[in-house]
Amino acid sequence: MYQGEDILKEFDDEVTIPDSVDMGVRFVNFIIDWLLSMVYLFATAFCLGIVLGLTVPNFSYWIIENRGLFKFLSYVFAYTVWPLYYVLQEGLLKGRTIGKLITGTVAIRLDGQPLSWGNVFGRSYARIVPFEMFSGFGTPWHDSWTATTVVKKADLVTM
Repeated sequence: MYQGEDILKEFDDEVTIPDSVDMGVRFVNFIIDWLLSMVYLFATAFCLGIVLGLTVPNFSYWIIENRGLFKFLSYVFAYTVWPLYYVLQEGLLKGRTIGKLITGTVAIRLDGQPLSWGNVFGRSYARIVPFEMFSGFGTPWHDSWTATTVVKKADLVTM
């Protein structure tokens, strides 16, 4: 029975989002994740090179004869595989990467909800846009284009 409670109260409450972390923390996240993503990219490329070298006859000669095509395929490989570092981590770790784990931060949507897979893919592939890293002096494009932000995990839990 109705006890005089305001049944619409939950709709009236505003979601309180913690403040975004400062540029210094974002920069530390960037450096850690960039270094680890380069290790991931080079390790993946190395393994692919070994497999192709062992399974494709005369692969090294093909590279020499088709330098332009090989360079193009290298870019396609890099711009496909490199963002997967972020996709896998932010998707499976609920908005966190190794850099964010170290700094105690997490990426969330601006409405306070956890990232969706669409947000994760958008954030990850926005990072391959030329000069995107320089957008970090304000709101990074991978945040503004996906309506996300990075906050301290401790602030999010206590709210």
